[in-house]
Amino acid sequence: MNCTKIDIFDLQINENYLYPFLGLFGLCMTYFGNKFIKPTLFISGTIVSSTSSFKLTEFVLKELKYDNCNILYIVMLLCSLSGGFLFLKLYNYMNFFIGFGVGSSLGYMVYTLWLHHYSLGVHFILDTMLWINLLIPGFISGLIVHKKEKELSMLLTSIIGPIMIIIPLQELFEKKNFLDDYHLLQDIVYLFIYGILSASGFYIQYKREKNKRQINYLNNNFQVAI
Repeated sequence: MNCTKIDIFDLQINENYLYPFLGLFGLCMTYFGNKFIKPTLFISGTIVSSTSSFKLTEFVLKELKYDNCNILYIVMLLCSLSGGFLFLKLYNYMNFFIGFGVGSSLGYMVYTLWLHHYSLGVHFILDTMLWINLLIPGFISGLIVHKKEKELSMLLTSIIGPIMIIIPLQELFEKKNFLDDYHLLQDIVYLFIYGILSASGFYIQYKREKNKRQINYLNNNFQVAI
């Protein structure tokens, strides 16, 4: 088939463009958080789905000996959009699974330290008490984290974003031989920059969200008397 090839995995990225892009990406993640993550997830899902669907559809059409690029492009377009929305859905449920994992871990710890002495029978291979200690704290923790999605997103993006800034900064320091003879001082500089970025990122996101809530509250409750 003589269709236009679409394959992001064949791209060769110059590090002179990669590290500035990585730093800019980390900066946006640090200070914009959820506003930046969701569009990025949608674009990522679209790109990954377009490549995989293109290869799969091309393979199927070749096996069927059916040479039609229009079908290939239409399937790729539909799968791309579906992949973007799927990534957003997975993100919405990801917080629940993170919370479920944390709650289940705490429940398992309680079971191994104390509640394993109490037996309620065996269901599906495992002790019933173990199931209770895994599922109940897991669901409760999952629901709490899911409800606090925005706060968790602010925290995670303000932690992960600065790391993506430090990586190109470290490459720059190494190329310029900056503080090469003072490794401890280098580490302190990295930690200081990371701490400033992380704290300021969380603060700015928190203030933005707080102001947004105040504006929404005023809009919903303030009535002008005529």
